[in-house]
Amino acid sequence: MKRLINARGLTAAVAALAMTGGTLAAGAVASSASTPAPRAASAVAGDERVAHLERGHAVPSIAKRWTDAWTTPDTQDLARLYTRDAVYTDHTLGLVFHGRKGVAQWEAGSRQLIPDVEYVLQSAFRGGDSVVVQGLFRGRIAGAPKPFSIPIATVLHLRGNLVQSSYDYYNRQDVLVQSGLPLDWKPPTG
Repeated sequence: MKRLINARGLTAAVAALAMTGGTLAAGAVASSASTPAPRAASAVAGDERVAHLERGHAVPSIAKRWTDAWTTPDTQDLARLYTRDAVYTDHTLGLVFHGRKGVAQWEAGSRQLIPDVEYVLQSAFRGGDSVVVQGLFRGRIAGAPKPFSIPIATVLHLRGNLVQSSYDYYNRQDVLVQSGLPLDWKPPTG
């Protein structure tokens, strides 16, 4: 029960940060929309693979693998990082997807709407079985006059080396405004 309470508290804190563009006191997740995202390189630390940002900040390897999976055209790359009974939640849109098939479906739908979608890793940290990933969500919505690039935070809850659940937090209004779309815009259906 304690793990559940801690995970919910972490999720709520990240949600508040994502919606306000705030920062954690320790600086582990910081809004840096005006700062270019650093490139990551792999390194080995003991038996655990970690990624190091150019500033020397080590991030959990699952965060690097997760954001890298968003840049490949194979939607199974992301799905393979999840448990069979995983849950992927996009809180901004109120959408929930179940299992690896649901994760692949979510990514395929995202790529259909935003063909050049990217999740650029800026920082990440781990606390127990939870990882918080902070970055830039960017791309151009199909048919939109302009691209967007906004801060995003994702909380990953792990079971072993796989993601059991994930929660995305970002500002939909920023996506639409930057894209040059009206605030009441809805994706085409059918």
